[in-house]
Parts: sequence; structure tokens; C-alpha cells
Amino acid sequence: MPKVTYDPIIFCQRESLNMEDFVVATYLTTTRTTDPLLRAGAMAIEQTTGTWARVPDETDEVRRNHVGRIISVYNVPSYELGVPSDERTFIVQVAYPWRNFTPCLPEMLSTVYGNIAEAENLKLLDLEFPKSFTEGFAGPQFGVEGIRKLCGNMDTPPILAMIKPCTGIPIDVIEKQFYKLACAGIEYIKDDELNADAPHAPFYERLEACLRASDRAYRDTGHRAIFVPNITDRQDKIFEKAKRAVEMGAQALMVNAHATGYGVLGALAEDKSINVPLLSHPAYSGTMCNGTESGLSSTLIHGKFTRLDGADICVYYLSYGKLPVLRDRYIRSGQSMLSEFHGLKRTMPSPAAGLHPGLIPQIMSDLGPDIMMGAGAAMHAHPMGIEGGVQALRQAAEAWLSDTPLAKYAETHKELKASLDVWGEYNAEKSIFELTK
Repeated sequence: MPKVTYDPIIFCQRESLNMEDFVVATYLTTTRTTDPLLRAGAMAIEQTTGTWARVPDETDEVRRNHVGRIISVYNVPSYELGVPSDERTFIVQVAYPWRNFTPCLPEMLSTVYGNIAEAENLKLLDLEFPKSFTEGFAGPQFGVEGIRKLCGNMDTPPILAMIKPCTGIPIDVIEKQFYKLACAGIEYIKDDELNADAPHAPFYERLEACLRASDRAYRDTGHRAIFVPNITDRQDKIFEKAKRAVEMGAQALMVNAHATGYGVLGALAEDKSINVPLLSHPAYSGTMCNGTESGLSSTLIHGKFTRLDGADICVYYLSYGKLPVLRDRYIRSGQSMLSEFHGLKRTMPSPAAGLHPGLIPQIMSDLGPDIMMGAGAAMHAHPMGIEGGVQALRQAAEAWLSDTPLAKYAETHKELKASLDVWGEYNAEKSIFELTK
């Protein structure tokens, strides 16, 4: 019998498959081709059973059990009667049998975006996971409710402060700054992502100093600020630091998750000897998601990946802040953390990088009250000092919760007014940040 051009094992309909057995990848690609179907099929084969030529042991039985399936190919625009040139843009959906890999992000990524990541103009837009696959992940151990319970704030958005400047300050300055932030009533205080184990502020000395400052502030005010130390390092050292930090009294931990590699958070989340909330920082993530025609979508890496990998808090980039992030991307990332996802606990979004009180009502309108207000300069550079900056953030959240316009609420709240006088309210038409002008 003559060979058919399009193997019916590979080219099929979604309805012909038991989708609990497959992870579905959605790609966007622009290329010069006369046959988008064969190009899509080559992607599915390359990432599963085959290579550029079919080898003898790649039998039909092997393909039936392990090959990727092309379940959708959509032209963009939706051409039906002809195309203007041989350069085509299309969306491809490939269903990968997840029996080929375990519930493990590094191995899964090697399949859905391995060798084909080298192809020209190919971006991974999304991954659709069946419950049978996500059941292999623990996800967040504490989630939104656990994060709120730990800090004792069940009603308003907690504040996440950053030690500033990002790096360069010695231990004694860090300790004094932590004490001031803690006395101002901040719930969580984290290291900056740029300060992990620098010579001028070694990790264990910094940890001891911040825990000491937390204890002192608690004695003086009755409020306990939770320190979130940055344990980013080589993977073996990350676990050494995590375990020792918990033994020393750390109540939460932070990892630059994209820089250290996927799977690290997951292993930390499942380690019973650690058992504290985990914060994922987005440093380095732009290398993977900022390409318009290559890489992965920001919603995928900030939303689904960090949640599967066990992040209880996910710091990610705010579209109204100092970096040029699209509004719909930041919102969809937050929705991926907060919406129902096969029973996994919710990850608390902390949109950051340029957050100030004038932006809070807009952010809460976008995502709701279950956010963490991650701020640095908004407190450190507030005209009335750190305490004024903290009060201004809380007042901005109160304004939204009471359905009061921000400017009106500021009339009777001097800290908020001082902030608005300097940085203003959210304005879609202009930016106060140099990197977004």
C-alpha cells in the first residue's frame, strides 16, 4: 500500500484522544513554508519519537504510544481561499503523551520546547495540563490563606518590603533598616534579588542580623515582621541554606526561581525539613519570555510554572511600574495564580517593580484584594519616611476596599496625600519611570 503523506497517528482530532493522557502545547510560528501541516508534524516528531528520517525501530506501535499529535493548525489570519505569500503565520497545538515524562518541569520542558526552541520564530504560548499530570505536583504548601494566616492579616493586602538599596550596604545598615521597616508594621521583608551572599553582606550574618532586628521590633511593638532571605545559589547550596535558615528561625524563603532552574522550588516545597512559605522572584525571566516570536509566554512561566513548582508568593513585573510589561500579560499571570487549577492552592501575586500607592486601586481592580503589595522606593523614599510610606500603601488599599476615589480618601489621610503629591495616581497616558518613557 502506498505511503500516505500525513500519518493518521500523528494528524488527528482532539476528540479522538483521551486528553488526560496528554499535555497540550500551543505555539505561534511565522515561517516560509508551502506546507504548514508537515512543518507542524516535524515539530511533534522531533520532540517525541523521531528525528529527520524515520528509523526502523520507530514502529507504528511506538508512535501510537509515544508520538506527539497535531490536533490543531490555525492560519493567522484565517485564510481559506488563498494566501498572499509563502510566509505564513499559524498557531499549532501539539498533544504530547505525558507518559514520555514524569510530573517534572525540567523534563516536561525538554519535551515541549526542547530542540525545536532553536527553530526560527517559534514561541510557546501556553501549556494545558490534565489533572492526571498536575496531581504529581504538590503546588504551594501554604497558598494565599496560609500566607495571610502566618502574618495575621486576613483582610487587606499584606505588604512585602525590600531592603534598599539593592546591594552594597553592610550588615549593620541592613539590620537598622529592617528594624525600622518592622516597627512600621510591615508583614514581610525580603532581601533584594541582587543580594544573596555578597562579600559585604554574607548570607548567614545577614540572616542573623535580620532575625535579631525582627525580635527586637517584636519586643518593642508587639508586631512580628517575617524575614524572607534570598537563598539563591548553586542547587546543593540552596538546600543547605534553606535547612539551616529554618533551623535559625527563618519563617519564609526566597529563590530567584527562573535563574536557578525549574524544579528547585518544587523540591524545596516537598522537603518536610523546610516547610516554610516560598517566594519566587522573577529575576532573569525576561530572557525566556520577552521575545515576540521566540521563548515562552510570561503568563506560563509566572503563573502556571511557579504555582506547580510550589511558590506561595510570586513576585512578578507590574505593567504600571518601571518596566514595559503589557497590561494583559501581567493580569493573566495573576489570574493564573489565583484561579482554580486542579485543586492546587492559590499562589499570592505580588506585582512589583515601581509599585507606589497611586497604583494600588488599579491593581486591586485588576486582581482583587488577594495581592501582596511589594514595594521598595514607595516606602524608603516617601516624604514622611518609611512609616509614612507604609501608611500610604495601606490607605490606598483601604480606599479601594471602601469604594472611595483615591484623591478623596487622601483628603483625610496625610500620608496618602503626600505620596500622591510626589508620584500621582495611575495614568494610562503617561509614566513617571524612565525605562517606560
